[in-house]
Amino acid sequence: MTDPFDSKRCISPNEPCATGAISTNANSVSPKDSCRNKCSLFKKKKPINESHLKFEMDLVWENLTYEVLVKGKKGEEDVYKPLITNFSGRAKAGRVLAIMGPSGAGKTTFLGCITGTISNSSGVMKGCCFLNNTVYQQRYKALTSFVCQDDIVMCKDTPREAINFSARLRLGLSKEEADQRVEEVIERLHLTKCQNTYLGMPGILKGVSGGERKRTNIGAELVTNPFILLLDEPTTGLDSVNALRVGQLLQDLAKNDHRTVITTIHSPSSDLFEQFDDLLLLAKGYTIYHGPADESVDYFTSIGYKVPSHTNPTEYYMNIMQLPEEIILELKMAWENHVASDASRNNPCLVPLTGPITTSNPDMEEIISRRYASYYLQVYMLFTRALRMFFRDSVAFVGRWVQTILFGVLFGLFFFGLKLNDEGVQDRKGSLYMVLVSGLFTSISAGVSSFATERPIFLREQATCTYNASIFFVTKALAELPFQILFPSVLCTITYFMMHLYRSADAFFSYLFIMILFANLGYSLGLFIASFFKDAQVAFAVMPAIMLPLFITAGLFSNTERLIPYWEWLMYISFPRHAYIGSVVNEFSRLDVICNPVTPTCSIPNGKTEIELLGFSDWRVWKTYVSLGSYYVGFLILGGISLQVQGMKQRRMISFVENVKDRVASPRVSAASPTQRQPPTESPLKNSQKTPQKDSALPVDKNLVNPLRSGRKH
Repeated sequence: MTDPFDSKRCISPNEPCATGAISTNANSVSPKDSCRNKCSLFKKKKPINESHLKFEMDLVWENLTYEVLVKGKKGEEDVYKPLITNFSGRAKAGRVLAIMGPSGAGKTTFLGCITGTISNSSGVMKGCCFLNNTVYQQRYKALTSFVCQDDIVMCKDTPREAINFSARLRLGLSKEEADQRVEEVIERLHLTKCQNTYLGMPGILKGVSGGERKRTNIGAELVTNPFILLLDEPTTGLDSVNALRVGQLLQDLAKNDHRTVITTIHSPSSDLFEQFDDLLLLAKGYTIYHGPADESVDYFTSIGYKVPSHTNPTEYYMNIMQLPEEIILELKMAWENHVASDASRNNPCLVPLTGPITTSNPDMEEIISRRYASYYLQVYMLFTRALRMFFRDSVAFVGRWVQTILFGVLFGLFFFGLKLNDEGVQDRKGSLYMVLVSGLFTSISAGVSSFATERPIFLREQATCTYNASIFFVTKALAELPFQILFPSVLCTITYFMMHLYRSADAFFSYLFIMILFANLGYSLGLFIASFFKDAQVAFAVMPAIMLPLFITAGLFSNTERLIPYWEWLMYISFPRHAYIGSVVNEFSRLDVICNPVTPTCSIPNGKTEIELLGFSDWRVWKTYVSLGSYYVGFLILGGISLQVQGMKQRRMISFVENVKDRVASPRVSAASPTQRQPPTESPLKNSQKTPQKDSALPVDKNLVNPLRSGRKH
């Protein structure tokens, strides 16, 4: 089968298809569509799960303005600075809308506004967004998908596993249904050859190519069958060939599936520009053009900005959008005059809302009601993924083995063959303390590192409501449980017998159980600490500050009386103290000290005397079990709550209802159904050869210095 993503095919829309392409007899009236119609990539394909695509969905925005508060200088008042101003427009189903603009033009802000995900705490947003005639609300986010600029993936996942994970959790599909859907997406995105290859991470792990990784990200969203697909600069970091492949893919998804596709892009090549149906140009927070991409050249010519011959229009537009603000305001006024004139009457991007506005739609509600996974499925998928990632991280797995054995042997050699005499008493206390501390720090570090690497993935999946945040935290700790039993057991076994601790099965297994509880407590604490900080380095820096007071009050460096009264409260919350006391009581309660023959009397005749001197006589080993187990469960609960709060912040969406409550139809008016699917039709102006009507009364300042203006030297 000929790969439709072959770089030798469909590179230019004005060239015939390359050898091997499958031709069709489709009539083409637009040079832009000639290659699309001839090449097999753009042949009509069956949409993914067509039963969910019974209607088209336009995204409409009205009077969007977003302002941020800027602190005034000393003696001056704070002012609101607009980042985008009075945006109105429409993204139509079956068409690709490209949003262009230089850095700081407002592209990302605009995407945040039309998806309702922009923060209202740092600014004020006005205006509204609609899905057809229905106000866009949080529960309708399941009908849209967003592909972020960075490829945030599990580097040791494969494309098939990543897409399958999204399908099962975001749609709640059975294994058979998910497998069928995933197979369709993989074939559609031409990922068959690399479907079982690690996604990888540039500079860290070799995997699929950049273009394949980007298509996998798109596939993870496409498998949910969204009506609206939004992408933030999907071609960033790709070469021209792979960028064009992504553009062809977006065109295919729009035309053949009748999806609404919106993408931001920085500076596309002329070939990539041909894949866009509509164009939105932003400059300094203003709209200077929003309409069919192939009519943009004629529009700018009509206002005196003619694209030079043999020049990529997008390069010329980028130059225009970086001109001084006075000229940008001129272009903004020119566009507003154009919108008010008859020349914009047939612009598909400026079609206003018609019919009643509603806050709910039965057809949409029916679809989103089926898009939830059960708690059991969430636990299963998250648990199996966590196990899979651990086993595939061979470097970390082997490193844990080496670290555990190395620490065990070193401690065993250092405290080898402890004696049952006065000197051996102090050595036993020190050895028990050091083994506990090393095991705890190893587990905490593992917890911090584990979550820090997955934090961006967790936040992205929370933004799409993929799963419950608390379940993620608990399943991650449970997936690590076998290894937090294995490694402490190895460390405990090596040190226990090399150091010649009390030889008793009861004493050994009690000590082993304390070590296992302590290690799991440390791992859950590491996850809890990491959940608060975006940067793992900050989490590692904070960790010693938290643990140092707890270790000082553990009982080795100071006895109980010294802590009273000022630091007594630390004794009750210091879980290292509880673990240490339990280990000491477990070891010394059975111990008889052999007196030095030179000394007439023993300073410490037996272990119980040492326990009394330390102030641990009222402690029982079972109290250590209860304490460490309670802390373990407590950190799981606190960590789950912490992630749940962060997940809510990621899922939070600005409410548009308040902005249009005076326009919403009364409950007695039935909700307007979304536009029923119709065959895609071209705009009447799309292939017209006549010059667009020139706008009258354009506010042109002849004194402005504009080297890009027609008739001036540049």
